[in-house]
Amino acid sequence: MAVKNTTDPGAARRALTRWLATKLHAVDGPQISELSVPSSSGLSNETLLFSVAWTHNGVSHDERLVARVQPTGPAVHPDYDLAAEAALLRTLSSTATVPVPRVRWHESDPKVLGAPFIVMDHVQGRVPSDDPPYTTAGWVLDLSAQQRATLSGNAIAILANIHQIDWRANNLGFLNRPQYGAIGLDQQLGYIEHAYRWTAGNDTNPTVEAAFEWVKRNRPTDPQPLVLNWGDARIGNMLFADDLTVAAVLDWEMATIASPEMDLGWWLFLQRHHTEGIGAPLPPGILSRDQTISRYADLSGFTADNIDYYEIFATLRGAIQMQRTGALLIDAGFLPADSPIKTANPANLLLAELLDLPASPGIAESWIGNR
Repeated sequence: MAVKNTTDPGAARRALTRWLATKLHAVDGPQISELSVPSSSGLSNETLLFSVAWTHNGVSHDERLVARVQPTGPAVHPDYDLAAEAALLRTLSSTATVPVPRVRWHESDPKVLGAPFIVMDHVQGRVPSDDPPYTTAGWVLDLSAQQRATLSGNAIAILANIHQIDWRANNLGFLNRPQYGAIGLDQQLGYIEHAYRWTAGNDTNPTVEAAFEWVKRNRPTDPQPLVLNWGDARIGNMLFADDLTVAAVLDWEMATIASPEMDLGWWLFLQRHHTEGIGAPLPPGILSRDQTISRYADLSGFTADNIDYYEIFATLRGAIQMQRTGALLIDAGFLPADSPIKTANPANLLLAELLDLPASPGIAESWIGNR
């Protein structure tokens, strides 16, 4: 979700019913039922889950669909491009190695739901939770250690598959955003600098600013391969089938072209955040940091020679995102105005620890459990 849901389910149901009538050409008009707005579906686009029934050419249809709606108010990221996300998902749907929901329609006109949106097929499965995190509660902890090892191994195998997609042959160059710099690390650094300026406004974050100096000073000098990056690589963005295979890879709004270690570093950062960052142990069976790196290298063929750098880069990016999220939680009234969450949060604390910097003052807080 956007940090605070703004969609009115009743109004959305009426608007989608009218809109779908122009897409399905049903004899008696589509009928939408069970429309809901999940309260724990991420931190960016809002998600609408609904069932739709219609009859066309004498054939009855009844399907579950999902709409992802671009935020209409304050959001976590400075920009969104649902058209690019829809195009990427359509390309990935043609592959046999990266399962994604099938895109039915992309609507760019904000008059329908107040913002552009994508409608996709609903995919059955379970997602490891972020709130509360799967390391502390939920169905992942109900699995045996061997089952968690299977889940974790299947997940990292899909990450390796993503990085095998030939982005040039599949015409995915539209993910290049040269306004932030040359494709690759320059561009990623330019983007997070832009995101930090947009996030911070008149605030400062000494840990983040020191980390920017570090990532510029210590950037890898060897040539970096360029691959399709998922952008938000983590098991919390995967749907798992009952047999623990990956049924769908979700949330591609941050997709880009960069080093494969950019995604791997983000994966490792999020796992560290959900364990060390919040004082929780890694559940037995979930691949450790070293096991993840080793399995990823074996499956992908890419070596992780610069992974320490990219994990710090990811933690910097996560600290910026947490600063933005903290500001939104305060503005939405979920936390008091004097909360230190913008600079005293698990991501900021991990960043300080990784770089041997003094921690920001205040007791570390997290958005988890505060909504």
